[in-house]
Amino acid sequence: MTVAPVELLDWCTPRMPYFAVPRFVEIVAGELAKTPTGKLQKAALREAGVTAATWDREVVGYVVRR
Repeated sequence: MTVAPVELLDWCTPRMPYFAVPRFVEIVAGELAKTPTGKLQKAALREAGVTAATWDREVVGYVVRR
């Protein structure tokens, strides 16, 4: 299954407070790295940072209202 970043934010916006709706979205193939207890390795995600494949809602003009 695939999802467009706009579709994802359209789903998030009515369900989350405006400040929790992600600004950056990157769709990745496969699985993300996990710890031995099954949690996401957030440090690895932070280390990767914003790449050329990262979608930025502010660049495309997607506005999240308060």
